[in-house]
Amino acid sequence: MAYYQQPNHNRQPSYGAKSPSHSRQQSIATLCEQLELNLSLRNIPKMDLMSPSDPFIIVQMKDEVKNRWITVGKTDIIWDNPNPDFSKDIRINYMFEEIQTVRLNIWDANEKQTKDLSKHDYIGYVDFVVGDLVTSNGQKLAIAIKDKQGRKLKLVNGMAPIAIIRSQEVDENYDEVEFEFAAKGLPKMDWFGKIDPFFQMYRQTNDGQWASVYKSEHYKKTYTPNWKRFKVETRRLCHGDMHRPILIRCWDWNRDAKPDYACEIKTTLGELIDRKSVDWKQWDAKKKKYKSKKCGQLFIRYANIIKKYSFTSFLSGGLEIQMMVAIDFTGSNGDPRDEKSLHYMGPPHYESHYMKVIKSVGRVLEPYDADGDIGAYGFGANLNPYGKQISHCFNITLKPDQEEVDGIDGLIEAYKSCLTKVQLYGPTYFSEILGNAAAKSMGICDQKNQTYNILLIITDGVINDMQRSIDAVVDATRLPLSIIIVGVGDADFSNMDTLDADDEPLRHSRTGKYMERDIVQFVPFNEFKNSHMSAIAKETLEEVPGQVTSFMAMHNISPNPPRHAKQPTMDNIYGALSIAPDNDVNFNPNQVNNPYMDDMKQPEVVVAAAPPAAYAPYGNAPQYSEGGITSNNQPGGGPGQGPPPPVYNVNNNIPANPYYGGAVNQNYQE
Repeated sequence: MAYYQQPNHNRQPSYGAKSPSHSRQQSIATLCEQLELNLSLRNIPKMDLMSPSDPFIIVQMKDEVKNRWITVGKTDIIWDNPNPDFSKDIRINYMFEEIQTVRLNIWDANEKQTKDLSKHDYIGYVDFVVGDLVTSNGQKLAIAIKDKQGRKLKLVNGMAPIAIIRSQEVDENYDEVEFEFAAKGLPKMDWFGKIDPFFQMYRQTNDGQWASVYKSEHYKKTYTPNWKRFKVETRRLCHGDMHRPILIRCWDWNRDAKPDYACEIKTTLGELIDRKSVDWKQWDAKKKKYKSKKCGQLFIRYANIIKKYSFTSFLSGGLEIQMMVAIDFTGSNGDPRDEKSLHYMGPPHYESHYMKVIKSVGRVLEPYDADGDIGAYGFGANLNPYGKQISHCFNITLKPDQEEVDGIDGLIEAYKSCLTKVQLYGPTYFSEILGNAAAKSMGICDQKNQTYNILLIITDGVINDMQRSIDAVVDATRLPLSIIIVGVGDADFSNMDTLDADDEPLRHSRTGKYMERDIVQFVPFNEFKNSHMSAIAKETLEEVPGQVTSFMAMHNISPNPPRHAKQPTMDNIYGALSIAPDNDVNFNPNQVNNPYMDDMKQPEVVVAAAPPAAYAPYGNAPQYSEGGITSNNQPGGGPGQGPPPPVYNVNNNIPANPYYGGAVNQNYQE
């Protein structure tokens, strides 16, 4: 196979022109807006002393304007395999009019997590232009892998290390097929033991090759495995075509070595649905035909096509999104009057880190909220100015009968007011907030009345009730609920990655049950604090549509017929025409002082720099700030709690927040 040559990025790709290496016959360049990339590697060098490499790929696209690389996806890890076929496809937006450069950064994994790349070994990279991919024969490229210095990697057993990239258009078929497989009579593969079987399913590509779409778990030393039930999208398996060829290969898993080929089945989705069993066969690579040797049978214990629908079809049918926000009021955020505090709202921006997150994420969700009311909660604060009443779930309105506020503006005002009336305390407990959200998500979504809750948690530090929080998330995975966690500040957020469960599913500590679907997304705010607010909104919300449709499919809920939405229309969200009096003949939406004009179009008013009113109660007196609470030995933390911080000093006559009015206790240590 000829290797793909590094493209000239200074030229415009001739998407429609013929060349020796490109063909127009199977090009989808002018048809699709989104592509899915299926990735494989061959002849990866050995990075570990005693075993083959454990490769995974980080996929990036180049921002030509800012000259930087942006991560758009990553594959799963394939352990102990120098020739991996990755089952997870990477979706990218295809822009015909732009030169889009993609980089595949190839790593050797040393542990299960893939977020902290410093824990892994870098292997190399490949670059390619999307336009060259979609105009190549079969939409496939084979590219030599290069090291950090841009040199091709050395040959491995006489073969060059390469990356194979295939693309396909993303269609609108959302259906899934659910299978449960078992096998009997598998061939003996090891001298001193039985086969350790797992299987892999492949779809046929445009060039007649095979691309992996699913890989099962392996079982040790058995000829009769019963694999776990699984689901795969029909568009990925066979493009929704019941008669398109499918390949199922059985492999013998080996510790610290690549797997051995055992047998295979060529079939179709229609055949797997209709039949109860299929015979395994063994392919003879030299003779190019199947051997007559019997290799057992594959049993289809369960096969069912699940009709799935798009997120927008549920919205048009009247799906209502309800938003809840929980804000961290623990002492580790720092004194709100201190510029280093994450709650600081003084000059020059008059906007805390928490406010930035609320605005960036909330503004996207707000139009979908049916009634405009947002559940607003806090956690980790002392609510008693003259004593100790630590709450890990309270209304930030500080009114027991008012959980909701009026939109994002109401949320911001309630947050600023609450900050002047409570004492930042601790520790950081999530379980009560999660339990509250779960309770409010029970019984709210069925076929007739469809409502889905989104909980946004904004926090600055380590969770001190991790196992209880994990249990709460696992219990909530059957409820119409998504949980978005945004971390602000510079704390260690590694335990948030555990809740995110991208690398390993969560398991309940008491029941032993695993999470039934992914409902948590964690995003560190620091990675986006210098970006436009739309960047963090995209990162935090991109998984929500899939989480909504997965819940609906789990409970066999389909979209209702389209109807007039209860939500505000685009006109009354972004324009003023819908709120103008019908009899006002002089109404002009572009007039500067028009009282009906949308506040988004109001001219900016420049005012002298002054602290916001919310800070007046603090005064200028020194005040106590708890500092970085990260340990389990914290005020309000139950058994083993530390001493409480000083509260209101009755001898201090300076008008200030009673929680911060006392003198600083210089001797208090965490």
